[in-house]
Amino acid sequence: MMREVFQAERGKAPEIVAAFKTLTSMFEEAGYTNLRIYVDYSGPMDTVVGQWEFDNLDQYFTMERQFFVNPDENAQALIDTMNNNAKTGYKEIYEVIQ
Repeated sequence: MMREVFQAERGKAPEIVAAFKTLTSMFEEAGYTNLRIYVDYSGPMDTVVGQWEFDNLDQYFTMERQFFVNPDENAQALIDTMNNNAKTGYKEIYEVIQ
C-alpha cells in the first residue's frame, strides 16, 4: 500500500485533491485498488493524502517513471498542479498483511 502525503500551500488543498482525483482514474485503469483521498481534520492544515494498493511495487515504479518521461500535455498539467500548490510531500510504502 502506498500513501502520498502533501502539505499544500495555504488554501491550495482543493487543487491537490483535484490532482489526486485525476490520478485515481489513471490508477484504477492500472488495476490499483482501495483508492482513497483524505484531507486533514487535525494536525497541519491543508494536508492531503492519496492512498492506494497495488500487487507489484516494480509495476508501480515502472508506471511512475513512464509518467515523467516526455509527459503529454495532461500529464504535465498534473505535474505542474502538484509542484505549484504543494509545500512538501512524501511517500509511505507499506506491506499489507491483512
